[in-house]
Amino acid sequence: MKIPNTDAKKQSEKNPFSAGGLRIKHTLLYAIICIMIFVTLSGLYLHFAWNRYKNTASSEAIMLAQSLEAFMHPEHIAELSGGPEDLKNSEYIMLKSNLMKLVDTTNPIRFAYILDERDGNIVILLDSESLDSTDYSPPGQVYEEANDIYWEPFRSGKTILTDMTTDRWGSWISALVPIKDQRNGNVIAVLGIDYSASEWQSRLWMQMIPDIIIILSILVLLGTLLIIWIQHSTLKDLNKKLTFNEALYHSVFDQAPIGIAIGDNENHVIQPEYGNRNINPMFEKILGWNWQDLKNIKWTEITHSEDLQADLKKFEQFKEGKIQGYSLEKRYLRPDGASVWTKMTIAPLLGGSESKSKHICLIEDISERKKMEESLRESERSKSVLLSHLPGMAYRCNYDREWTMQFVSEGCSQLTGYTPESLLYNKELSFNDLIAPEYHESLWKEWERSLAGRLPFKYEYEITTAKGERKWVLEMGQGIYNEQGEVEALEGIILDITDRKEIEDNLRYNNEHDLWTGLYNRRYLEDLLINDTKIKTTKKRAIVGINMSTVQRLSLTYGFHYSQEIIKKVAEVLNLLCTDKQQLFNTYENRFVFYVKDYTDKNELTMFCENVVGTLESVFAAERIGGGIGIVEIDEDNKDNVELLLKNLLIASEKALYIFDKDFGFCFFDKDMEAQIIREEQIKHELTLIEADENNGGLYLQYQPILDLKSNKVCGFEALARLKSEKLGVVSPLEFIPMAEKTKLIIPIGQKVIRQAFRFLNKLKVSGYSGLTVSINVSAIQLLRNDFNKKLFEMITEMQVNPADIGLEITESMFSDNYQEINRILGELKDSGIHIAIDDFGTGYSSLARERELHVSSLKIDKYFIDKLVSLKDERDVTSDIISMAHKLGHCVIAEGVEHEKQRQYLTNYGCDKIQGYLISKPLNEEAAIDILKNQTIKNNDCHSNDSRY
Repeated sequence: MKIPNTDAKKQSEKNPFSAGGLRIKHTLLYAIICIMIFVTLSGLYLHFAWNRYKNTASSEAIMLAQSLEAFMHPEHIAELSGGPEDLKNSEYIMLKSNLMKLVDTTNPIRFAYILDERDGNIVILLDSESLDSTDYSPPGQVYEEANDIYWEPFRSGKTILTDMTTDRWGSWISALVPIKDQRNGNVIAVLGIDYSASEWQSRLWMQMIPDIIIILSILVLLGTLLIIWIQHSTLKDLNKKLTFNEALYHSVFDQAPIGIAIGDNENHVIQPEYGNRNINPMFEKILGWNWQDLKNIKWTEITHSEDLQADLKKFEQFKEGKIQGYSLEKRYLRPDGASVWTKMTIAPLLGGSESKSKHICLIEDISERKKMEESLRESERSKSVLLSHLPGMAYRCNYDREWTMQFVSEGCSQLTGYTPESLLYNKELSFNDLIAPEYHESLWKEWERSLAGRLPFKYEYEITTAKGERKWVLEMGQGIYNEQGEVEALEGIILDITDRKEIEDNLRYNNEHDLWTGLYNRRYLEDLLINDTKIKTTKKRAIVGINMSTVQRLSLTYGFHYSQEIIKKVAEVLNLLCTDKQQLFNTYENRFVFYVKDYTDKNELTMFCENVVGTLESVFAAERIGGGIGIVEIDEDNKDNVELLLKNLLIASEKALYIFDKDFGFCFFDKDMEAQIIREEQIKHELTLIEADENNGGLYLQYQPILDLKSNKVCGFEALARLKSEKLGVVSPLEFIPMAEKTKLIIPIGQKVIRQAFRFLNKLKVSGYSGLTVSINVSAIQLLRNDFNKKLFEMITEMQVNPADIGLEITESMFSDNYQEINRILGELKDSGIHIAIDDFGTGYSSLARERELHVSSLKIDKYFIDKLVSLKDERDVTSDIISMAHKLGHCVIAEGVEHEKQRQYLTNYGCDKIQGYLISKPLNEEAAIDILKNQTIKNNDCHSNDSRY
């Protein structure tokens, strides 16, 4: 709280309310603006008047020139040649006389002439000067000073009034009037009339004089009015000065944000001499007492007992004149007994009849500040407790290379082993001495980056404790900046994260390693390949995959743990082959990959693979199992697709399992394999298109006739699926059928095959061939679908096909799994009248003990046995035994792949029921198949009887 400044009061009196002087300034400003506006408008008006007079003069000059042009006869001008001979020409003399009279009789015109264009120049044909005049221009004289404006009448045929131009004769304003040939309207000459530029301007100014006088008169009048207005405003402001001075005291006293009261020793003064009220509203508000109460109360009675003695001591010194005034923080008691903290200022009261005993008391409510100070003290206490128990080290340091500490919390001892005092201002050592050397530069750069962007700092690094141990710490902090934006200090906290780092390291190890073998895993290999791809190098790189899937056989024999021990042993021996150029990974349960760098050529890779084979053979010598090794070289074409690299590696290693006679073989992934993969993808694409195409796409059927040996007639056909693609051409069933089964597309494609076969059956019926059977091959994937039988019966009903004319062929190997379920499904089909045949009989896995239980109608002997009939003698061949056994089981027998007459004779002799093969016919389209039936001796003969059908 400050004592009121008397200088400020004097300044206020000089400029009361401060608004009067401001209003005068505003009045002057408005006057200046009005004058400027008037001057601007006056200028615009004079400019407009000037242009108006100028345009009027220009119009009059042009009209005069055009009227004079009427007196110039074009036919006379046309007679002028523009040379000396014109002087004797009567037309010249007459025209010149007219021009001279024109100049003499018309006062503003100073010169007249006729111009023409000759050889690209403007020439003077004649002028208004007499022959003896120094300004005379002879006929044909080139007008050297002519500029573009003089050409304009010749070009446009319009009258032109030029701006002021200067030539050898003086400064002029010229009117140029084209003279036209009345016959064709062409410009043959230009009449020029010159006005003296000075006289032209003088006439314009003479016309402007009245306008200028009017503007000046208005300006004087306006100035007079503005002066009167300013004087009136000044008087009005002076008139308000007294009112302002009177209100000033009340405004300050009543609205002051501090309490004000006049005291007399220990009492409060309530006298008219000092105003109606000597205690302002804020004084009452702070103390809670109104002025009527304070009139009868001494200030000593409402002062807090703990503050009273200090106040009385100061007040006695003030009364004795030892001090001019004093300030004190003290508490007053309110009517409700509560206390309020105030900052009180006592000062002498100037003026008044009894001023020596009077004083002014100013109070300011500081209760909130006191509460804040108390809260701050509590906060500091809490901060001290927090810092003393903080699990780490809080700090404030300089931004220098030594990280000079200005403050260090007690947690420093537990974190570093050093006392806080030893680090403060580098007393015994700097904090930089504790930081592991390899982090010095990176820590500094990270702080630079954070401070440059005013970002929070967060960084992990290692320190060395007083015991020489290494600890991982996490530092989090921020910069402290001054008003200029410069870094004053750094503040933050450093936490011990050694335990967390150990857990992270364990997690990282588990994430990047195979736990059983301890080798890096597939995820780590993929990341390594991706990162190495980003490094530009000319060094060769390759991956060598070792496929040990055959180890699963040991699990079936000796158990899982035995095979796992074998894998661990393989990892140990293969790890011996690792160098800085060859790194080993366990990418899957039974697969390993070597990542080979900086090798010379394929020969070096081959030698490395031979070493791997030798190592593995030593491990599996007693196990009698093998494996495959695939090699993929990394180049510009495949380096960016790690997934494709590992896929190709698996393909190469799988192929190596089967293409070598030795237990362990290896092969490179090459263009042929790649082409095979691409072809498989293309076939998959074609199968997908077939599934989506209502017209079956490139899928079609061919039909191979089946011959009944007893009647020697065709009794049925086997429907064979075929695929023809625009891109791939004809695709063998050996290619696309396994692909369809692998992708499960065999299900929708199989339904399309069945529909086509049923349509062929109906076509046979329409053609008059009933009782013939069409056999359709069905895979286990189709058969084991829950809705296979249901959908098949629905198609039979929909297409009105006789179940007795339908045959389904299944392979013998299908019964190796799900025997009971498959046999149940076949039972439902057989009960409906459909014929069931086992295809490729003799090469599968079904036992003879189960043959009698199978719900089948016939057996189809595999081509393997039929081919033997050509080379083996009858007594050594078992085909006859198969036929006999099948008949004893109640099955019809069909031989496949019959190509020679000798085979047919053998099968006939031993009672085979039916045959099919190239000896009878190759697979045919529908028309060719029907043609075979037409060529038979007896048509419409059902070759099947109840005893001979499947």
